[in-house]
Amino acid sequence: MMNTEKLTTPIGDFEFTLGGYPTQESAQKLFDALDFQRACQAYLDFMPAMSMYSLLEGQEKGWGCKECSDLAVAADLLTATPLVLTGNTESIYFACNVDLKKDGPTVVEIPPQVLGMANDAYFRYVIDFGMAGPDQGQGGKYLLLPPDYKGDVPEGYFVAQSRTYRVWVMARASQKISGMGEQALKWYGDHCAVYPLKDGYRSPNVRNCGSLSADTTHPNDLQYFVNLDKVIQYEPTAAFAPEQLGLLRSLGIEKGKTFDPDERMKQILDTAAKTGLGMARAIAYQSREPEAQVYPDRKWEYIFVGGSHEFLRNGVRNLDARTLFHFAVICVTPAMVNKMVGVGSQYMSAYKDADGNYLDGGKNYQLHLPPNIPVNNFWSVTLYDPGTRSLLQTDQPKPSVNSFDQPKQNPDGSYDLYFGPSAPAGKERNWVQTVPGKGWFAYIRLYGPLQPFFDQTWKPDDIVKV
Repeated sequence: MMNTEKLTTPIGDFEFTLGGYPTQESAQKLFDALDFQRACQAYLDFMPAMSMYSLLEGQEKGWGCKECSDLAVAADLLTATPLVLTGNTESIYFACNVDLKKDGPTVVEIPPQVLGMANDAYFRYVIDFGMAGPDQGQGGKYLLLPPDYKGDVPEGYFVAQSRTYRVWVMARASQKISGMGEQALKWYGDHCAVYPLKDGYRSPNVRNCGSLSADTTHPNDLQYFVNLDKVIQYEPTAAFAPEQLGLLRSLGIEKGKTFDPDERMKQILDTAAKTGLGMARAIAYQSREPEAQVYPDRKWEYIFVGGSHEFLRNGVRNLDARTLFHFAVICVTPAMVNKMVGVGSQYMSAYKDADGNYLDGGKNYQLHLPPNIPVNNFWSVTLYDPGTRSLLQTDQPKPSVNSFDQPKQNPDGSYDLYFGPSAPAGKERNWVQTVPGKGWFAYIRLYGPLQPFFDQTWKPDDIVKV
């Protein structure tokens, strides 16, 4: 009589015979489970790359960023029309797509008094531009080198070598520096240029894109893995860890080989992407990381959990911190994490009210900001859609209140802001509209944060339902 061992688990029952051999049926069920688990992990592990792929693709399709010299400028500020992960409604952005495989070493001429950075195809930090970069706000010429570049490096540039061929370049200027509208377009055209080093200077093709439709969010179905294969085929193998590539190989994604999953694997990958989305939402909106909390007595959370733009501490990667960030945010730079008093930028997010309930677009809320908001430049409070992680789409021109709006102050210099479907009487300047039936979350941004933010002698109240 054959001895059969039965294993009962949350993912099914499995049988083993003759002291350890899985039955054919159990082996297939275990392989299905293994492939599904690996696909879920790949979804989470490669979210930085898929966010960057979708950002570059969205900019190309929606904003015409086909060559490195095509500069997308939000000359009239970013609106909620394009889907851009937690973009702000105050800065005059410019962005472009750089391809170092196609163009070779590429020059980026940066205007004065901006904050910006270059990020690679895995959304890793390459270099800062502007006030947090080596030009220290004076502007200057940067040279981005391909990962495999072995040639001479000319003098006169701030030089950085990318680990990938495709690079995203972005900088943002204050309205006070660049102006707005046609003035901003001219300012960027006069002070900014991106071009292949081998071609020499090329005038930028500047387009006003802040209100143009574009979708820079990644898919959450089988297409996620189709796009991921494109990245693996295009970028150098050395850009990724062997363990990462091994994970993808087990799913049929391998450099130099055609990605052609059968119907079984397509179903597994599609379901894993949808499940991975659910996991990412749990990680972002129900964080179990103690370090996510900015204040022990408030609901505000960090977007860079752990204080590292690489999500590292003592050589250990915080995987949930990485997912939390890349699910909702773009722009990776130490300037968003490091204590840079009066220079960098700091961010706080809130998904829940003071009672611990998710923020609901059908209800009314109030946020009190104590006097003397500690900024050298400006502050803002912006609302986002938890589904798209992009600006909340409402009847208002923008879902935010900021210091440029000159909202009404209380006699002591503090501010009370209001969120809800309708403005409280007389509070219109301090009100942001929300949508019944849809949730929302808020970011506080401090540009040029001052010491009271870092030592927490200044801190915002919780958002309170009224």
